[in-house]
Amino acid sequence: MMTMMNDPGQPGMDGALLRALADRQAITDQCHRYCRALDRMDEALLRSVFHPDATHSHGGYEGSSTLFCTYAMAVLAELDRTQHHLGNVLIELSGDAAHVESYFLAYHRLPKGRACTGVFERHDMSLDEDVWIGGRYIDRFQRRDGVWRIAHRTGLHDWESWRAADERHFGLMGPDMVGRRGVGDPVYTGALAPKTQN
Repeated sequence: MMTMMNDPGQPGMDGALLRALADRQAITDQCHRYCRALDRMDEALLRSVFHPDATHSHGGYEGSSTLFCTYAMAVLAELDRTQHHLGNVLIELSGDAAHVESYFLAYHRLPKGRACTGVFERHDMSLDEDVWIGGRYIDRFQRRDGVWRIAHRTGLHDWESWRAADERHFGLMGPDMVGRRGVGDPVYTGALAPKTQN
């Protein structure tokens, strides 16, 4: 016999489960927006994942998340490109709060001849360098006015790898197949959307 799930707006086991799943997805989406914001250097999107009074501890920075966003944009501007990946995301819900641990793997291209700051201050300016950092974001999320955002973030580095860059094939890629920072990237322009047939 098929059983019908309760309306998510009504009390009951099925409704509570659906609400928890929706909360988890909303939190996960915010974690993913953070990664897109860094890689596309989308400062407005970056700020949108934090509550206005959020605090931050990551990469030598301690303070408000509002000022961290400014700091992060300055550090990223010194780099040629980045790519942030999320792995395991463990979410522990507790009413309008959540404790979240997200594993990340972040790639950074440090350009030859340009000084870098923050965690990249030891860059060897005589060459292009690729830096990989594996770590975790430890977050306290809060739901306010129905929206989940980060109230506090701690960034932990579990390992790093620095090496001379080698992209012998990258230059052969067409201009429309290479990611860009800012609103010119295809994810914003829709350039890679499936073409509709008449």
